[in-house]
Amino acid sequence: MARFHHWAYLNEEGKELFGQVFPDGEVPVVSMIASGATIGGKPQAIFKVDVKQLSEEQIGTLLEVLSRKFGAPKKLIRKQFEKDGFIPLRASLTNGSGTDHPGFFF
Repeated sequence: MARFHHWAYLNEEGKELFGQVFPDGEVPVVSMIASGATIGGKPQAIFKVDVKQLSEEQIGTLLEVLSRKFGAPKKLIRKQFEKDGFIPLRASLTNGSGTDHPGFFF
């Protein structure tokens, strides 16, 4: 288990897409600071969803949502995020982030 926990808050658009996976709107992320990635050929700010903190039920629901959205097999999506160690979440689907690591604020 991670020593510190970080999360991002889904905005309304994010809740529409992923609310069934994260009903409280809080998504566990690797870092509360967004990083850069190229998605669909465009540079974007992303949060890295911390797969290790998701339940099997959440993973299954997330795979269903992503498979439907992108028309890709669930096995292929799972293989990719297991390889990467995270699932990218566009920062544009969030409205903030937080942490339980007080050292970030000193």
